[in-house]
Amino acid sequence: MSTRRDFLQQSLIAAGVLATTNSFAESMVEKGRMTKLTILHTNDVHSHVEPFPTNHKRYAGKGGVQNRFNLIQKLRKENSNILLFDCGDIFQGTPYFNEFGGELELKLMSQMGYDASTMGNHDFDNGMDGFLEVKPNANFPFICSNYDFSNTILKNHTIPFKVFEKSGIKIGVFGLGIKLDGLVDKKLYGDTVYQDPIKKAEEMV
Repeated sequence: MSTRRDFLQQSLIAAGVLATTNSFAESMVEKGRMTKLTILHTNDVHSHVEPFPTNHKRYAGKGGVQNRFNLIQKLRKENSNILLFDCGDIFQGTPYFNEFGGELELKLMSQMGYDASTMGNHDFDNGMDGFLEVKPNANFPFICSNYDFSNTILKNHTIPFKVFEKSGIKIGVFGLGIKLDGLVDKKLYGDTVYQDPIKKAEEMV
């Protein structure tokens, strides 16, 4: 969805750059050394457990969990300071989601060693109860900074930020979500309160 991609480019990535500038870079300077940090991220995977068909017009043979895992492992061998995130829309798009409701996707992400994820609009497709049912299959946190779940069943099941440490460097991470109104049926996200992502990013930084 182009609207979501635009949001990610203009808001989430920009906010991440600000966070890095104010914390990670200053921390490195104070220590008088430079440390290489590689940040890997996926988004809009949409339950593509298997690669695209070999006869696909645009992405023939590309994608899929095994290809993704192979690339991640290759990069991990090159640099131990790696953080792996997903920016949402993990679910929906193939029969795997229809059959397993997201359980398989989260199990595979856990095996690949994801550090954290946020939630996209399609991660609400089975409602908050459906998400909560499969969430235990994720051994990583869901970071949702601008969704207030206080009056929903997801209260205390996500976190607003997390601080990671690599080679003595602390990296603060927060996650921003797109406005759900108009994209997601109200009954699927209930009393979730959407908060302005720019203001929330400034607050997090």
